Formats: sequence, C-alpha cells, structure tokens
Amino acid sequence: METLFKRIITEATNLNATDIHFIPTREDIIIVQMRINGDNELYDLKLELSLYNKLLTYMKFISHLDVSERNKAQSGQYIFEQKKYLYTRISTIPLNLGVESCSIRITPQYFDKKAEEQSDEAFLNIKQQMYQSEGLFLFTGPTGSGKSTLMYELLYDLKHELNKHIITIEDPVEQTIDGIVQVSVNEKADITYANSFKAILRCDPDVIMIGEIRDSLTAKHVIQASLSGHLILSTMHAKDNYGAIFRLIELGITHEQIKQGISCIANQRLVKCEEGGRFRKMTYIYNEEINHYMDGCMDD
Repeated sequence: METLFKRIITEATNLNATDIHFIPTREDIIIVQMRINGDNELYDLKLELSLYNKLLTYMKFISHLDVSERNKAQSGQYIFEQKKYLYTRISTIPLNLGVESCSIRITPQYFDKKAEEQSDEAFLNIKQQMYQSEGLFLFTGPTGSGKSTLMYELLYDLKHELNKHIITIEDPVEQTIDGIVQVSVNEKADITYANSFKAILRCDPDVIMIGEIRDSLTAKHVIQASLSGHLILSTMHAKDNYGAIFRLIELGITHEQIKQGISCIANQRLVKCEEGGRFRKMTYIYNEEINHYMDGCMDD
C-alpha cells in the first residue's frame, strides 16, 4: 500500500494537483479524480473496493486516524517526503454500508517566492500598506481562491524583511515558515481559535494570524486584538469586499469597531489563463474607503 500511495501522490504533484478525490461507485469500483488548475480531472486509475479499503486503512494509519472507525468523518495530517516536503491533509467521510470516500489536500511544506510576485501590483500595494499599519487585514474569497497562500506570502515577508515576532493559530497549519510560532487548532486539547487569544497576547506578538473567522466569538476576539495595536491577518468567506462588512455585522461586530479596527479588506480570485494555469485577481479597500462606505451607506 505504501508503494501505491507514493505513486498517486508523486503523480499528483507532477501534475500540479491540489486535491485528490477517491469516489466509490455502485459497482464497488473507486474512481480517482485530481483537481488541476481548479478543475476536477479523471485520473487513469480505478481501484477495486477491497484494494481501496486496504489503501484507506494505510492512509488512516499514517495520518493518525482511527483505522477501525468507518461511521464518522475524520481528518488527519501526514508529511510526505519527496525532493521537498509536502503536507497532506487526509479526510474521510462515511457514505453507506461502511463505505467511505476520501480526499487528500496537497500543500508544499516550503515557501517558494514566485517571480511574478515582483510585478504583482496588488500584492506589493497591500504589503507596503501592511508594513506601515496595525489593525485587521481581512482576506476574503471563495474556497480554493488562494487566501491562505496570500497570507503565508505576507507573513514570510514580514518575518524576513522586518523580523516581526509572529504567532499564528490555524486549523490546521498548512505551510511551515521558519522563525514563526505556528499553533494548530486541537479541540481535544481545548486549543481553539477563541480560547487561544489570551495565551497569544501574553507572548508579546507583533503580528497575529488567525486562520479563519468562523463564528461571532472569534470575530470579536479578532476585532479586540486589532483595536489593541496589533497587526492581525485573517480570512473569511465572502462574495466581495463589502460583503465581508455585512458578514462581520451579522457576527455581532459594531459599525464603530469595523471603522476603527479594520485596515484593509481584500477579495481574491484565481482566474484561468488562456495559455493554461491561473493568475491572482485581487481587489481591496482600505480604512478610509471602509469608513466612507459605512458613513454613506450603513446609516441609511
């Protein structure tokens, strides 16, 4: 099973796939799909159910999941050592009659500065603004739009260009950066977004990164930290820049807290190129525009 697993992961990385999906069918055959440039593509491999169950047991074992549990969703982590380390997040979900579907998210465990970033005007604009600011920089967009990757790029520069003391809380840590304190959410150990803030603030951080704002309690902690003079980075699912404002209001953040605590809201998409691949398309609004919008629209 180890050989089969390594073959699938190696071929996925050679194809620049970000995700691998194992999908059971009625004929007790498991088809394999890979997400490449945002599209699901059928991989030339079909597994019989008996072989797939053995492979699934192996994947559960290496990612520290309960190999005997087949009726609950599980998610674990595994570092795949190739020429460079790859982070894999292995997730299972039960279907029926004890059959489980499985997905693997692949993330390189290294930071690779892309040459095109040097000419990415939006990226450079936000980076320069961040170097001179405090408060919350909120990154929005749909799943798979590169929000987390963008935050890692900015954290890398904050550490290596300004030597900031940075602490993150993530679910889970997807990419490691030397010199940064990265904490992974672990609900069994009572390490959550909400209850980690006090511990983080005691450690004298310059920059705090919160993987995602998911609920009202986390949103309130993020805003309070941004109002205390810290630079905060976080993500949120929102259709556009202004949609994030309404989402924060739904989570109980007041108009005044939004006006005073948020330095930037960025929205990002990955757009396909005609010649293949994808490029980052970003829009952003800064504090002055946020305040103008709040004063002009929200009071109507």
